[in-house]
Amino acid sequence: MKTMIVADLGINANGNLELAKQQIDLAVASGVDAIKMQVYNSEKLHGVNSPVYKDAKRGEFSYNHFRTLADYCPIDWFASGFDTDAIGLLESIGVKRHKIASRSLTDWKLVNEINNTKKPVFLSTGNHDTGAIGKALSILKDCKVTLLYCVPNYPTKIQDLNFNRMTKLGELFKIPIGFSDHSTGIWASIEAVRLGATVIERHFTVSRNLEGCDQICSLEYPEMKMLVKSIRQLECYQNEI
Repeated sequence: MKTMIVADLGINANGNLELAKQQIDLAVASGVDAIKMQVYNSEKLHGVNSPVYKDAKRGEFSYNHFRTLADYCPIDWFASGFDTDAIGLLESIGVKRHKIASRSLTDWKLVNEINNTKKPVFLSTGNHDTGAIGKALSILKDCKVTLLYCVPNYPTKIQDLNFNRMTKLGELFKIPIGFSDHSTGIWASIEAVRLGATVIERHFTVSRNLEGCDQICSLEYPEMKMLVKSIRQLECYQNEI
């Protein structure tokens, strides 16, 4: 089975439309299968007094910019929508799938809105227990869901990864699993594929020297290209045995 490799542009373009286009160009050149972004309103999502508000606000795009970037992208483009207005925008754009970030897993109104689309969903599990994950899945009854194991630390230390949790979630809920990787380097993503991940999501940036809290756990073009090449080589090996 071919792993779906997703470049998450996140907030790394710092609200700069041309820089976001450059991100897309480089990510596509690296060989990824899809581009993901984040649609949110900083005030509603974090509040102006939040310690992450400044970074979030700097990385925020207008709805018109998202339409421009979705149209510009030559491969699959989708996003994490953080409120029902964002889901409305994504549906009007015509995305093929939705992503639910781990912080939104218990936003039952949002989860129900996404279920109404009846489209495939990538659901990041974060630190949520199986009860919360099970409830989200019960709401998403009309969607084909892939659970994404992730550790919501930026960056994630290798010793904090527990791939046993990833595989156990797949066994427990009997659905496909993937990995939203916030570590540095490419080893963890390759290991996740070896263990059965069908989706790999990695933050991507033009340069880690740019401003932003996610730059530190993002891959640049040469690393993303190497990750794609390594995963494809692993898939060939797995298919032969």
